[in-house]
Amino acid sequence: MSHQPTRISTRSPAIQRRRAQAQRRSMCCCLLMVIVSLIIVILAFRGAIGRLFRSRGEQPAAAAVAFPLQLETTRSWYYRYRLVPFSIRVVDAQGKPQTRPKPEVVVKHGGEVVTTVGNVKEVQLRYDHAQGLWRARWPIPWNAQPGEYKFEARMEIDPARWNWETPEARKRRGKEEKPAEPEGPAFCIASRPFKVNARKRPKLEPGLCAVTWEFDFRERFSGPDGSTGDWRKLFDWVEYVGGDALWFRGAVTDASGGKLTIEHPFKAVNLEAIPLLAAEAHRRGIKFGTWAAAYATYPRRSSQKPPYEYALDISRSTGAGTRKDFISLLDDRRVEALADFFRQMQEQPNVDMVGLDYMRSDRGGYEMVKRFTEEMPLELPEGWQNWSLNRKQRYVAIKVEEEWQSAPYFYDQWNWWRAHLDADIVRRIIEKSGINKPTWVFMLSWWHGRQHGQDPLMFADAGITMLAPMLYQVPNRAHFDKMVKDWHEYLRKDQVNLIVGDQVDDHWHQETRNPPAPAELYDRIVTAHLHYTKDKGTVGAFWHDINRAAAPYNRGPYSGREWALAGAAAFSRVRDTWRVYPLRVTLDAPDRQMVASTFTVRVNIENIVNKEVRGIRVAVCDTPWVVPLNLKEDAASGEPYTLVRGIGRGQKLEVPLQVRISQADSARANRFMIAVRVTWKQGDYGEGVRPELPRQIVVMKYIVGT
Repeated sequence: MSHQPTRISTRSPAIQRRRAQAQRRSMCCCLLMVIVSLIIVILAFRGAIGRLFRSRGEQPAAAAVAFPLQLETTRSWYYRYRLVPFSIRVVDAQGKPQTRPKPEVVVKHGGEVVTTVGNVKEVQLRYDHAQGLWRARWPIPWNAQPGEYKFEARMEIDPARWNWETPEARKRRGKEEKPAEPEGPAFCIASRPFKVNARKRPKLEPGLCAVTWEFDFRERFSGPDGSTGDWRKLFDWVEYVGGDALWFRGAVTDASGGKLTIEHPFKAVNLEAIPLLAAEAHRRGIKFGTWAAAYATYPRRSSQKPPYEYALDISRSTGAGTRKDFISLLDDRRVEALADFFRQMQEQPNVDMVGLDYMRSDRGGYEMVKRFTEEMPLELPEGWQNWSLNRKQRYVAIKVEEEWQSAPYFYDQWNWWRAHLDADIVRRIIEKSGINKPTWVFMLSWWHGRQHGQDPLMFADAGITMLAPMLYQVPNRAHFDKMVKDWHEYLRKDQVNLIVGDQVDDHWHQETRNPPAPAELYDRIVTAHLHYTKDKGTVGAFWHDINRAAAPYNRGPYSGREWALAGAAAFSRVRDTWRVYPLRVTLDAPDRQMVASTFTVRVNIENIVNKEVRGIRVAVCDTPWVVPLNLKEDAASGEPYTLVRGIGRGQKLEVPLQVRISQADSARANRFMIAVRVTWKQGDYGEGVRPELPRQIVVMKYIVGT
């Protein structure tokens, strides 16, 4: 029969016998210091006990320490992207390092042992012979609950080799009494508390809706009405969609225009355009943001690119290595370049916010295997230390690429480690640049970023203001719905600012005709807005991008205006959630209608503020084969409209509009967009209404022509 631990106390044996004699034999395994171990450990670390004993002449001079475990961490608190380092020194009573027995270490929160990434409960220790101590790093679990945690180390000892009484206990016991002798096996326990902190979510006014431009700056551009002009035409798209911000890809390592260097790693044409675009944006009352393509480079396999260390892919069959076009996350020179870009944008007066795309590793990344396997608490094969680096890289590549389902814990640890590295790089960029403007990161949405080594909470703790999950490049709607479910289950309330967005691309909407691809774009943005978080909704949205709408290559059978109006309607729905407009608008239209017949759609307008809203304009937007009837033509916009003088507090108004579908179109499966734009006069409409936002609400619906 195994013995229970003896609980060592500073009370004298006589007192213990009088108060707890009935329990003495059942408490024989010395779960040391559950009550006093922290005090003893802290004092022992500082040498206080040794000094005290020496000063009173009660401790033999040969004894150097009073506790066999010395547990240290580097700081008292950590953000959730941190690998928490700690060390344990095991010594004998003379202070000499011991390698045996090996301590058992767990992390506790709320009294319970924490299971961290990779299903790890007991922390894996590795002995540092040079320093004579055990070392380990503990990865903080995905989206860990903030609060108090503690390392707890436990080790069996021989109690005869140690004197556990303090001088005070000896003095109370008296000379005639002998010290208590524990019976059975004895264990000592050392613990060290630390905190897991979460950065408070930055305050951000709800309703930010950004229109992006990812391609290179050019002098000539076509607007949403089809007319051609200079680069200012791109702002017509921002206004048409109802965006209050333009996001422009300003820093990209693209050597197609000439050789780039470590000192000058970004294409000049976009960098030079930033002040020009930013000034025009502010002239039109539009915020301006610019981002860097952080670790992606172009074109493929170009010798003109800067001589960074590039990511390494490893053949699972042969072990042969291939360099990719993504820069390695371990190359500190890229951190310096990105920090320098952020620093320059901080100094630009018309730049309002700065972002990062491709803030991740691509496929491969196996040049990081050595550091990954040294830092993470992994279960590695026997003899690992003697393997060649290439063999280790191949082993990790097989685990990640081929066995990710059969070895999910290893895969989880690989993803966590990359996400932690990503977040720490972001922290360094922010700190080195000194930026205090709002920042954002484009995130892949699959498995809330985890599959690509990204994590929204880690980015937020690293100092990012808002996260922009990309809703595109999914194989089907079922996959998208699974993404929504994953995000919703992962995030808690009030954790992050999300700006969700979708892309103008018929292919990545599976060339769907039922529903039409632009309607699918609208629905993805609205669905993600409402259900990605457990909050009221995401704080905003983005529409990606102007170039894809202006050029015919990605649009399918739909016009650029349709894609833009779908984005505008999604923006309007997001803002309606936050009640930042004085009106609420809905559209009633039939599901099906005969081609070439005249029919009526109804625009329902409700005043949701305590003041009258005046100068309401209801316009039918220009979409293929939809002809509005009996309306005035707006010379500036080309949109036929009708005016409503005003609508009072709490009132509702229905505006009927007559339209006709002029002809069938089998390429679009005879589905036609009815879109209506409602605007109003500027005014003070009370608290919550944001007068600086574009004063427009777009509603739309596709009707099947029969």
